Amino acid sequence: PYRQSQLGARYADALRQLRAARLAYPCFCSRAEIAAAVAAPHGPSDEGPRYPGTCRGLSPAEVTRRTGERRPAWRLAVEAGEVAFADGVHGRCAYDVAAATGDFVVTRADGIAAYQLAVAVDDAAMGVTDVVRGDDLLPSTARQLLVYRALGLPAPRFAHVPLVVGEDGERLAKRHGALSLGELRERGADPRAVVGLLASLSGLAEPGARCWPRDLVAGFDLARLPRAPARLSPAAVAALLGP
Repeated sequence: PYRQSQLGARYADALRQLRAARLAYPCFCSRAEIAAAVAAPHGPSDEGPRYPGTCRGLSPAEVTRRTGERRPAWRLAVEAGEVAFADGVHGRCAYDVAAATGDFVVTRADGIAAYQLAVAVDDAAMGVTDVVRGDDLLPSTARQLLVYRALGLPAPRFAHVPLVVGEDGERLAKRHGALSLGELRERGADPRAVVGLLASLSGLAEPGARCWPRDLVAGFDLARLPRAPARLSPAAVAALLGP
């Protein structure tokens, strides 16, 4: 067990490595300034508008001058071209990080490691070999792979599973009747029915199944998982609570 807030020295070492290799550079732009400079902002919501590379070519003298006025963030310099990887659920995936997000932040202006740097360093430190997570993070994988490569770290295998959404296709919320596990427990839901519902949404059991997690191990296969989001109906939630 660890807390990322206690590992600042590890992330700082990673940034020093990137700086020494001239793979990261200081950026003095605020999000508002980037948005104002981009006519048609795109890019993943976690990164904001695509970074146009404003600070990438600053001279050493200009960097020194600006550092006296504002503490910089640090961005990874991204080259044009696709970053491809084999996903355990979706197969071959490829993203052009340079076109989608541009050079992205690895350390914030306050000195805190950004998500992409922190998770890559953590995975390597813990010897993580496989990552299974929601497919809303598929685009993030390409950025993390660039960090692994830049630091000379082994990258884990990835498997991105579809999300469970409401009947309207939107993320689950109270309006969908999507109760938390704690609420289902308090209202007397049969835990086997809850596991069975999750298993059926995952393509691992028939609708209406009642089972324990251990019952699913023998038949587990990523190939059985659906590629599209699983839709959870209010009726399915209501059935967990009985008549």
